[in-house]
Amino acid sequence: GKGASFTAFVEEHRSTLNMYIRQDKALLHSMAFSPLVALPKLLDFDNKKHYFRSELKRRNAHERHGSMRVNVRREFVFEDSFHQIVLRKPEELKGRLTVVFNGEEGVDAGGLTREWYLTLSKQMLNPDKALFIHSANGLTYQPNPASTIQPDHLKYFKFAGQVVGKALWDEQLLDAHFTLSMYKHMLNQAIEYKDVEAIDPEYFRNLGWMLENDITGILEETFSIVREQFGVMLTIDLKPNGRNLPVTEANKHEYVQLVAEQQLTKGIKEQIEAFKEGFHQLMPPDLICIFTCSELELLMCGLPSIDVEDLRANTEYTGYSRESVQIQWYWQVVESLGQEDLARLLQFVTGTSQVPMDGFKVLRGMNGPQKFNIHRCGDASRLPCSHTCFNQLDLPEYPTQELLRTRLISAIREGFQGFGFS
Repeated sequence: GKGASFTAFVEEHRSTLNMYIRQDKALLHSMAFSPLVALPKLLDFDNKKHYFRSELKRRNAHERHGSMRVNVRREFVFEDSFHQIVLRKPEELKGRLTVVFNGEEGVDAGGLTREWYLTLSKQMLNPDKALFIHSANGLTYQPNPASTIQPDHLKYFKFAGQVVGKALWDEQLLDAHFTLSMYKHMLNQAIEYKDVEAIDPEYFRNLGWMLENDITGILEETFSIVREQFGVMLTIDLKPNGRNLPVTEANKHEYVQLVAEQQLTKGIKEQIEAFKEGFHQLMPPDLICIFTCSELELLMCGLPSIDVEDLRANTEYTGYSRESVQIQWYWQVVESLGQEDLARLLQFVTGTSQVPMDGFKVLRGMNGPQKFNIHRCGDASRLPCSHTCFNQLDLPEYPTQELLRTRLISAIREGFQGFGFS
């Protein structure tokens, strides 16, 4: 119908349309171009970002926001900020933020605000707070299923959501990289079993084996899982009476989906709902959802500074060597990428845009130190794919540099679509 032909037209003329929008930022608010917002995949990130910010301003133009003063002790930034922010109404949260560090009055306010956001996001993720836990690669975080150990944990999650929403509102950056499934929750996107990879790669591999092989007479699972909580083993039913329902070849897909939902949603449902309640006080769900998960990470954390020479010096190869023509083409393509596409490449292969503090030589995977590695695999008609728990890029043996370029860029811009089985 009409919708399909409009989409096809936009896909064909994507770069030209994005160029026009870049030159005249008001176009996305016009009658002719506004339908593009319903096709956010076809809009470039910088154009989306500008639309998002101008639309936020437009929606709030009639409101008058006062100022919000926060007074904190440097060693208790998280606790002091929590008590001063969590009960505020959305209108107050939108006010201009002034941060004062005790005993440091009169210092540059702009710099202090920036420092407050970075310090606060670091402290919020600190394992001692028991709110968030590390994923397998040690770089990204997601809510801790055992956060109930902290008496006011749901109020703290609401506060964490407010902080992330306020940072986006204020166009400030955070030092907080979440797991893919957490970004999906923030954007109200569906969870897939592939998202388990970031949390529990071993379990993800087992689920993959189940899907790819006939399990009749081999596996004796039921629709339940056993979890340890505070030293006690608990059996959790994935559906009513699940512990008495066997998993079979016929129903295994349902089992895998329910396991993923339990791991990534149901097991932390209250925490996610509280976080989203705070987040949506400042970020309208219908507006923030124009971004993909990888773009939301870049919006929150900014573009990383990626040193291509450092990455090249710390990349390993399987099936290729440093001298392989595809590898030479690959690095020529990577050298020509802008910072945004470099960040997307890093997200695609490692699961996050975060660069380790000491450079790529200390990159970690699920089993400890694990350098960025490129494997020769697949046929040249397919896009490259990735295994984030091993920082692994599967690169087919493309016959030309141009084909390698277009396929690699397609894969990293589509973002996170290429998970294969490890």
